[in-house]
Amino acid sequence: DWSSDVCSSDLCDWGEARVEVAGVEQTAWLFCLRLCSSLAAFVCAFPTARQECFFAGHAAAFPFLGLVPRRVAYDNLTSAVQAVLVGRGRVQQEAFVALRGHYVFEARFCRPGLEGAHEKGLVEALVGYSRRNFLVPVPKAASWEALNALLAERCRADQARTVAGRPASIGAMLAAEVGAALPVPRVPYPCCRTVPVRPTRQGLVTFERNRSSV
Repeated sequence: DWSSDVCSSDLCDWGEARVEVAGVEQTAWLFCLRLCSSLAAFVCAFPTARQECFFAGHAAAFPFLGLVPRRVAYDNLTSAVQAVLVGRGRVQQEAFVALRGHYVFEARFCRPGLEGAHEKGLVEALVGYSRRNFLVPVPKAASWEALNALLAERCRADQARTVAGRPASIGAMLAAEVGAALPVPRVPYPCCRTVPVRPTRQGLVTFERNRSSV
């Protein structure tokens, strides 16, 4: 069953929240990943939701959690999906396939539109939880690195909580979950975007309207 398949997967999604970085209040993009079994969460913030930030979220989440999930469920976000086909079919972004190949996990995608509303709710719920519990009041940090260190502390503190109906704390269940998951590779995935460029006679290349000397 597709619904139970997504429900049994670990969840990943983007969200938004207000933060103050270097004295400037602004909207941050939140990379949120939650493990379904233990409910352990990882949240980090970026100034943009570009694909390289999406990859950097994965590269930071797996060492923090101490494991790589075997299967992760996503909404049909463009960082991962190039085209939504009929039924369950997806054309995945080539770079996302490379990321999955590095960490060897499987991806599941929610069904589009009203048909997959329940599945999307499951994915989006972790964004709301993160916003309410880790980002209220509006956090203030000197840099994005400092903000993400603060978010990591709050995610770690959340592991002391025991969810109603669960036999142990989130942290204890996370420790038990490691044996059934994939190991974290020693070398992280290179979270960058490679773009072919042609230098000018002056030895300059242009990337997103910025010129750099080579």
